Amino acid sequence: MSAEEDTELRDLLVQTLENSGVLNKIKAEIRAAVFLALEEQERVENKTPLVNESLKKFLNTEDGRLVAGLVAEFLQFFNLDFTLAVFRPETNTFTGLDGRDNLARELGIHEREELKGVPLLLEVIRNGQQKEKGTCPSDGDLLNCIPKDLSAKLITEAKRKFEFYDRDKNGGINKEELKDLFIDLFPHFHKNMLDRYVNDEFKAFNNGIPRSEGGKKQPGPF
Repeated sequence: MSAEEDTELRDLLVQTLENSGVLNKIKAEIRAAVFLALEEQERVENKTPLVNESLKKFLNTEDGRLVAGLVAEFLQFFNLDFTLAVFRPETNTFTGLDGRDNLARELGIHEREELKGVPLLLEVIRNGQQKEKGTCPSDGDLLNCIPKDLSAKLITEAKRKFEFYDRDKNGGINKEELKDLFIDLFPHFHKNMLDRYVNDEFKAFNNGIPRSEGGKKQPGPF
């Protein structure tokens, strides 16, 4: 085989491997192997290990571990195994990073059906964009704007405030009690406008605002 034919065959092989994505995987695997080999050599020679001090400091924080966990989950979601093989040794995160379920719990992300087809990192970006715009999700479901899992402290505080204004202790807020609440919140609110607003609200709630326990409405003054 001539030198020219050898070059053509080599170029064809490289092009084929590149088009199929195999070449990039091989390169990633080699980079990971080289890094691990260098790190092992440093340990053998008892020298200072290859450590990115700023990264090490960042990963020692709770936020740092969350960020690294999101990146790792993104790579795992799309089966980028060789990229992950470089990421883990270079960040020294072989163990200790949370899986998808724990990450979602830490970030307050609820695993809806449509979320199963995307990495968590995308949901974090979407939530940030929605907060910045002050809008609800594109599906228009207002319930998605309300936290589904409230802390025990928030629930206790909400119950305490509800019970304070539920002066007749019947488990609901009537018109007069709601007026008292709004007067406390907005002392300069015009009385006629307040009366009209309360009347409209009570029509929407069938003449009563019931107390909610664990997501289930309790009987109010209907």
